[in-house]
Amino acid sequence: MIIGEVQGNIQCTDRLDIRSQGSLTGDVITHRISVEDGAILKGGVQIRAVEQKTDKPRQAKAKQASAEPAKPATTEQPKTAAAVAST
Repeated sequence: MIIGEVQGNIQCTDRLDIRSQGSLTGDVITHRISVEDGAILKGGVQIRAVEQKTDKPRQAKAKQASAEPAKPATTEQPKTAAAVAST
């Protein structure tokens, strides 16, 4: 949270709040930002997506499936059709 004057770049792990009495001169990298009316922000802002947790069993299953070689598709002909084709 910025209430006074800050000069320099800032990198946040979650959220940056700049209050109405605050002033920031510098670049910001954060997941979320809030700038109140009257606050001063001079610099670049980069918003990064929040990393989402994934289920390990699903991830392991997907890796296992991608590691297995592709099996060739086989089709069986009906016996009656095979008998007709050979006569």
